[in-house]
Amino acid sequence: MDFVTALDRGSLGGLARLCAPGATWWVDSGPDRRGGDPEVSPGGSGRFPLHGLMLMDDKLTLMRSLGPKAFPTGCRQVPRRVIAGTGTSVIEVEGHGVHASGLDYANRYAFVFDVDAAGAIVSVREYLDTIHAQHVVGGAAPVPRTTLDRVPPPGAQRPQSRAEELALALWPALEAGDIAAFGALFGVGATWWTDSGRDRERGRLHRTGDIAANGPFHGTVAIADKLAAMRARIASGAYASAAVAVTAHRWVADDTLVAIEASGDATLGGGLRYQNRYLWVVDVRPDGIAQVREYCDTLHIADLMGYSA
Repeated sequence: MDFVTALDRGSLGGLARLCAPGATWWVDSGPDRRGGDPEVSPGGSGRFPLHGLMLMDDKLTLMRSLGPKAFPTGCRQVPRRVIAGTGTSVIEVEGHGVHASGLDYANRYAFVFDVDAAGAIVSVREYLDTIHAQHVVGGAAPVPRTTLDRVPPPGAQRPQSRAEELALALWPALEAGDIAAFGALFGVGATWWTDSGRDRERGRLHRTGDIAANGPFHGTVAIADKLAAMRARIASGAYASAAVAVTAHRWVADDTLVAIEASGDATLGGGLRYQNRYLWVVDVRPDGIAQVREYCDTLHIADLMGYSA
C-alpha cells in the first residue's frame, strides 16, 4: 500500500526507498509478445508505456523525465482491493489524471508485488488496459507484432484450499472448449469483468457493462451472457484450437479471493497465434464462483482478433 500511496503522490523518491537493489517493474507490451517476455527479452521492449521488464531504477528515471510533462496536474491512484499473501500481494487500483494532450487517463490496474524477507519490493508486475495506456500515454503509436516460440511452463504451486481448487478448475474446461463445465463452476448471479479499451465508462468496476458493445471489452456482465458469447465465438470457428490453453504460473489466495497470474495460448482460425498474459481475480463463495475480474493485454486482443482498439 505504501507503494500505491507514493505513486499517488508522485513521490518517485518514496518509490525508490521501498525497493530492494535490482528490483524490477514489468508491464505488458501489446502486439509485441517477445518484448513482454522476460526470458526472451530481459531488457524489455524499450517502448514506453508498454515496456516489458525494466530495472526499477531505469523505470523511475524514465518517470522523472516524462511524468511532469505527461501529467502536469498529477495522476491519482486509488486502491480498491488488496489480496495479501506471504511474500506476494495484489492490489487492484483505479488511476485518473489529465494527460498533457488533454485526454483523460482513467486506467484500472492489478499490481502484483513480490517482497523480500526484509519487506523490500523486489518486483512489480502491472496488469492494465493496454489499449487505453497506448492511446493516451503512448500517443496511439503503432506497436509491431511479434510472436513467441515458447510456451511458459506452469508454476510449482499446488492448490491449498477449496477456493484455489475452484478458481483453477476454470482453465482446463476452457482449454477443452467445454463451456458447460466452465459455467457449472459459477454460482447464481455471478459476473465477469474485463476492461473496455477507449470506452472508459463501460469498464467502470461498479457499473453494468455491455456484452454486445465491443467483443471482449465489455465491463461487468452477467455470467450467462459471457458464456453465450464464448459459445458463439467458439462455434464461429474463431479458434483452430479448441479454445485458449491457459497455464497458471502463480497465485495468491486471501479468504474468498484468488488472484491468478497466467498465460494463454491459442491458434486462431486464420492461423495467427494468440498469446496473452493475464491476472484474474476470482471471488469464490459457498455456491461457486461469484465474480471474475480479468486484467490482460487488451491491445494484443484487438490486434489479432479484429476488435476496435
